[in-house]
Amino acid sequence: MGLDLMSFWKSNETTKLLQTYNKYIIVTCAVGVILSAYAYYVEVLAEGNYDYSALCDISEHISCTKVFSSEYGKGFGFVSENSPLNLPNGLMGMAFYGIIALFSLSNDLRLSKVQMGFSFVSVLLSIRLAYILYFILYDFCVVCVSTYVVNIANTTWTFLKVREAQKMSISIIEKDD
Repeated sequence: MGLDLMSFWKSNETTKLLQTYNKYIIVTCAVGVILSAYAYYVEVLAEGNYDYSALCDISEHISCTKVFSSEYGKGFGFVSENSPLNLPNGLMGMAFYGIIALFSLSNDLRLSKVQMGFSFVSVLLSIRLAYILYFILYDFCVVCVSTYVVNIANTTWTFLKVREAQKMSISIIEKDD
């Protein structure tokens, strides 16, 4: 009987931790959606207007508009220009953060692992884009770097969520035995 109460307490604490991690993920995703929406907004306004200057355009080498208007501002620089998948990065970012936030509505271990995989890929993509930003475009983009931070935060929270979900699934298996 005492063991069952202890198991219940541990699983209840784990559930609270999972809820906390999910809240953090949703908040960072909301920030990611806002940053991505702004990136998309800047790209759309700058597309036909070469005189456009965004709030994040501070100098010649600190410019969001320069980055979003570059060949790497669509399809993450992977997709050919004629492809229907050559969408603005900001647009894809809004969809990505929305999906990651939706994953946070569940504590299912398998779904959480998929969420972690997506988050990890976003960090790898951030590393690639940071390299392009610094070594190819010779620019610093405040919005871009902020999304890299969001991606690292999401991956961290998702890793912690998966770790707790694994503990919970192990305790359920032990309880069934």
